[in-house]
Amino acid sequence: MSEMKEDMIELMDEDRDDEKMIQAKLRLGFIRKVYGIIFFQLLITTGVIYFVMSSPAIMTYMITYYWLSIFTSIITIIFMIMLICCKISNVVPANYIILILLTIFEAITVSFTTIYFDPISVLTCAGLTMLIVFGLTMYACFTKTDVTLMGGFLLSCSILLFFLGIIGIFFQSYFYMMFLNCCGVLLGSVYLIYDTQLVVGNKTNLIKLDDYILGALLIYLDIIILFLRILRLFGKKKK
Repeated sequence: MSEMKEDMIELMDEDRDDEKMIQAKLRLGFIRKVYGIIFFQLLITTGVIYFVMSSPAIMTYMITYYWLSIFTSIITIIFMIMLICCKISNVVPANYIILILLTIFEAITVSFTTIYFDPISVLTCAGLTMLIVFGLTMYACFTKTDVTLMGGFLLSCSILLFFLGIIGIFFQSYFYMMFLNCCGVLLGSVYLIYDTQLVVGNKTNLIKLDDYILGALLIYLDIIILFLRILRLFGKKKK
């Protein structure tokens, strides 16, 4: 009887090991899919920004009608709501179509900021952003700290930073804006670690395997926000 029990325990352990291996392979495929999508999002964003900044006529038009950035931002938010709240993120091919449109409009929105900066400065800040993103991604993957438990804290910080930004509209100060951008870089960095751990799935909370569009969208937005904050901190404006 004891031998039979030991054999049953061994079989159960093997089944658990096989299940863990299957889950690990599925998660690895999910991660590859997410970062593949992010790569193409960044490729589209880079292409749109380059196209805008290489055309003086388009830049002049965007500077003249800067209020159009509000329109592109609203369209981007609508697409985000469609993907996240309306649960279209799992519907193929609608999820890919909406994500591509969202990326294009987000890239246009970012272009409304980059047109005021020197192209070399924009490129330098983009390179710095990617170095920071790589470092934070490595940290998120290998650290023992479970940042996925900090969702409520990060949301509270985001709301606080939002209201501080509103105050900045009425309280025009260079040092105050630099303070806000520094806080934005710090918060954006923690958010990138948070979302990366959700995608990697090695901590308490994680993103489901079917939500690859959501995972890509979150990390893409983290990168864009981080880039804009770094650009406002270190970018050289055109004279």
